[in-house]
Amino acid sequence: MGAWRCLLVLAVALLQNDLARAVVPLLCSSSVCRINPTLNTITLEKPFCFFTQLSPARVALFVVKTSSVNWNIALTNHYRNTDGGSTAPYVADKFDNPSCSSNPSIADVSTYVYRVGANDSCLSTTICNGPLAGNTAYSFKYVFYTLTDGYLAESEWSAPITTKQGKSSANIDTWPGRRSGGMIVLTSILSVLTFLVLAGLVASVITNIMTPMKQLEPTRHESRSTHNVPQKPEVGESSVGVSDHYIAHPEA
Repeated sequence: MGAWRCLLVLAVALLQNDLARAVVPLLCSSSVCRINPTLNTITLEKPFCFFTQLSPARVALFVVKTSSVNWNIALTNHYRNTDGGSTAPYVADKFDNPSCSSNPSIADVSTYVYRVGANDSCLSTTICNGPLAGNTAYSFKYVFYTLTDGYLAESEWSAPITTKQGKSSANIDTWPGRRSGGMIVLTSILSVLTFLVLAGLVASVITNIMTPMKQLEPTRHESRSTHNVPQKPEVGESSVGVSDHYIAHPEA
């Protein structure tokens, strides 16, 4: 019984000192991070309640490609001088050790998760959370330091986590259901022109139908000349006014 009692006391002591826990960086829960990992990012849970006796402390997140030969950690390793984790682990960021006083809620979930590879505008700075490579396996480690960068503790390396693979533009199916950007613009322009032509045709037909047709009236030609027919004078009437052609002139 003496040996078993010693083992039990040792186990309790290890648990109290947070040494019996296999603490490793984990992927963010799928219920919180719906799309994870992506092509260039991997969202991790921060070291929530990893080492409670170390608070307050600073946490450095180390990132390395699993294909790297050198896995030695150093605060002087950064995104640029390790080629994004290809030659050695680099420090993606340093942040405060999360509080373990209460469970995180959805409202403050950003305090308890970290998106690796989310910053593509820091490549000229020393510490940079630069984008990850697509279709590449990475491992992660949390290292705890004092506020003056004194080493305190560290987690284990995470299991390899692979980013998504991007699809080559040459392999994108654009027919029959998909179109390229240029084809979409061209199709839109042709559709608008077709609509305008059709609208003009319909308007023209409606205008012709609504306009009343003028009735054609027959053309009348009235004669403007009169014919004077000579009349024969009646008996007893003077022949004055009759044309000289009808009066006989006596010979002298």
